Amino acid sequence: MAAREEQDKLLEAKVEGCGLSRREFLRNAGFVIGGASLGSIAFLNACSSGSTETVTVGAGSTVTVTTTKAGTTNLADVSTTGIAHLIINGVDYYGHVEPQWTLAYVMREKLGIIGTKRGCDMGDCGVCVVLMDGRPVMSCIVLAMEADSLKIQTIEALAPAQGAKLDPLQQAWVDNDAMQCGFCTAGMMMTAKALLAFKPKPTDAEIKEFMAGTICRCGAYYGIMKAIKSVAGTT
Repeated sequence: MAAREEQDKLLEAKVEGCGLSRREFLRNAGFVIGGASLGSIAFLNACSSGSTETVTVGAGSTVTVTTTKAGTTNLADVSTTGIAHLIINGVDYYGHVEPQWTLAYVMREKLGIIGTKRGCDMGDCGVCVVLMDGRPVMSCIVLAMEADSLKIQTIEALAPAQGAKLDPLQQAWVDNDAMQCGFCTAGMMMTAKALLAFKPKPTDAEIKEFMAGTICRCGAYYGIMKAIKSVAGTT
């Protein structure tokens, strides 16, 4: 109980720093306070300096988020407080994290970041791949606590601004018919993004080896190969 009270004090201090009342905090953020879930969102965006915007999360709910530079805040370590700092697509989030919560679970069920899919939940199919400090990881077997203070990129990071062109990988997927049901697409694209960052001109063998951990139930592998090669300029 004492540990939870200490967590709440840290969170309330963060809220006061944002200029929000406790009522506004509970209404707008839906944070978990005192063990009771107060909404569909279990995280509050960091309120340090940076650009602020209101975004839609979950089932039409909105929350004000602030894009900040990583490492500008100084909360106590997650291992002792149970409060995690997740940096997802350039946005900082803080919140209570249960030890068993995976990164995939927190993103989808607590933050409403649903582009990343959950498939086998055992690290076998690869549809949940995201980038963690540039490295592809299966978010269904990475604990949220393990991702504390690391930079996470999901498929939403590739989404173009309104009126802008698609990301080259997205366009290549369209041009080469690299998806059918689309369930594996997010994991495939993020894995391919890591591959091309590591190896801009991969051979066919290198593509097959690197992408082997992500399964396409529809069997669109030929189109996926073509899409990656077209971005690499090796077609």
